[in-house]
Amino acid sequence: MTLSLVFRIQAFVFAFFGAFMLLTPAAMMESFGVESSAMMAGVLQNMSVMVLGVAYLSWQMPTWAGDNIKTVGMFFAIFHVAFMVIAFYHMSIGLFPFDATNIGGSVPDAVLAILLFWKSRADA
Repeated sequence: MTLSLVFRIQAFVFAFFGAFMLLTPAAMMESFGVESSAMMAGVLQNMSVMVLGVAYLSWQMPTWAGDNIKTVGMFFAIFHVAFMVIAFYHMSIGLFPFDATNIGGSVPDAVLAILLFWKSRADA
């Protein structure tokens, strides 16, 4: 597995969640045990544009970064760890349910953080 492939996998994960956020925001919130409202659905749809943008950046990054891809890989590893820290903080204070769905939602971030860190350090 190459670092470029990890970026492509990351792009797919972001595109999946971004599309879900855009097309079915209420269902996405409810699947994570968060009460849906029209306002929150609108916020989630707006945020989906950023997530889809990051998906595109992730897909293009191996081409754009060239020899600096390992630096970008380390950034994204930290990005995924930061996301997990915030998600677990929100679960710990009761903002999100502390259940298997929300914990499982952090699995892609954990896997991507490990792969990005590992492949960004390889042969460094």
